[in-house]
Amino acid sequence: MNPNEDEKWQRLLLRSTPAFAGETAPPYGFVTGMLAGLRAEKRQQEELERIGWRALLASLAALVVAAAVTLSVNFRDRGGDFEPGIKTLVQMENIQVS
Repeated sequence: MNPNEDEKWQRLLLRSTPAFAGETAPPYGFVTGMLAGLRAEKRQQEELERIGWRALLASLAALVVAAAVTLSVNFRDRGGDFEPGIKTLVQMENIQVS
């Protein structure tokens, strides 16, 4: 066969593959069944990639939110260098006990 006929057959096979689902047995033959299977696998791979990207972006967003909350609590809590218990001990040292 010449390349022109190959292209015609490929176009015919590509037009016939959307007519049936990839999991069911196609009535057209082995080549069309293989093309339908490959097309179904490609769709599944694209869906898994899309789910993976969404999961990655969601985890990055959760990480950013956690970092923002941590930093906001850290900056809000900066009253001094001492913790509250140590600060009261230091203040009691200045009180004269008779």
